[in-house]
Amino acid sequence: MRRIDLLLLAILLPVLSGCRLNRPDDVLAPRKMEQFLYDYHLAQAIGQELPKEDKYSSKAYTDWAYHKNGITPEEFNRSLVWYTRNPKELAKIYKRLSNRLDDEYKTATRSLAQIEKKSFEIQSGDSVNLWYLASTALLNTSVYMNKLTYKINRDTTFHKGDTVCLDVTGTFVSADTCQSRYSYMSLSAYYTDSVSTSDTILRTNGNVMLSIVLDADKDFSSISGSINYLDSADNRNSILMLSDMDLMRYHRRTLPDTVRVSAAD
Repeated sequence: MRRIDLLLLAILLPVLSGCRLNRPDDVLAPRKMEQFLYDYHLAQAIGQELPKEDKYSSKAYTDWAYHKNGITPEEFNRSLVWYTRNPKELAKIYKRLSNRLDDEYKTATRSLAQIEKKSFEIQSGDSVNLWYLASTALLNTSVYMNKLTYKINRDTTFHKGDTVCLDVTGTFVSADTCQSRYSYMSLSAYYTDSVSTSDTILRTNGNVMLSIVLDADKDFSSISGSINYLDSADNRNSILMLSDMDLMRYHRRTLPDTVRVSAAD
């Protein structure tokens, strides 16, 4: 190689290496930052929609975003400083976020149209999800936000001997991890002269499954239940996130093995 080429290479190498963006190890990776910002903005949007008297609990929603993504406010702030100093990288993240939100909005719109059109047709299947509330909910110890209830009246699509199964994932979010907290969950079948109940207490993060087999010798009137969030103190910054909630009804021939046994306390 000629001397002039070596000289040019020696000059260009530092310049070329300087074009590579070196992200510090203590800064969130772009995809991690994108997911957290998605959850964070979602939490803020929910908090802004709260009534005036419940505004105090808005912090609990952002705490959930940190807990879900396994990061601290310090890690986020440090990363945000770095990304704001590198606006092109931040712009890429928000472009992906915008596209994601647009896609989810379109999907939600189509799904809503299908539900409104076919909501009464799907109930006659052998395996049907009866859950009619949102699949995700946040509870705290406020009397206005500490309980979720549901009720479904009997219709002609129920058969004697059917199994009804409540499936929910619970995640506790609190700054004080030593604080005692628990959630009581129940699923009941109401008959003319009696009630059959399956219930449990959730004390740690995880999945809960409750199931009831409808009595083949009785006529029942409704299925109902509740999820109550309690802790050892009236700590309204402590929340319970409920997600992936389903209430499945199975006819005997379609009952999965995973729901043949009711949940125990």
